[in-house]
Amino acid sequence: MNYAQVSPEIIHPLYKSYEKIHASELDQALILLVETRVSQINACAYCCHLHAEMLRQNHGLAPAKLDKLPAWFNSSIYTPKEKLALEWAEALTTNPRQNVLDEIKIRLDGVFTEKEIVDLTAAIALMNALNRMAISLGDRNE
Repeated sequence: MNYAQVSPEIIHPLYKSYEKIHASELDQALILLVETRVSQINACAYCCHLHAEMLRQNHGLAPAKLDKLPAWFNSSIYTPKEKLALEWAEALTTNPRQNVLDEIKIRLDGVFTEKEIVDLTAAIALMNALNRMAISLGDRNE
């Protein structure tokens, strides 16, 4: 199903939000890294491929960094900022208890600006929504 054609008034604003997030002050490679990890967790094959390709082609991400993404927490290849963003992405995607979110949010406050936290959180929430659209309504042969 081409859900963007079926309901453009709902889907196109999601795509516009995606564009705005990628035009934000957040590091683009960090956004794509987080989007790739969220897509892995959600098992969205299309989005995993799309974001990984963007990281490789547009940001020159080292192959090892992408290869180790599912186990980022056990690797020293990621910066502390990347690890914190990935931790936030996993927490929001897997929907943990509020006290877990609060603890991570305290650490985010020490590394990211308020705007970066909002933009990062929006990127994660939007990627979860787009993953679910692609998984449930999209073409699985892509």
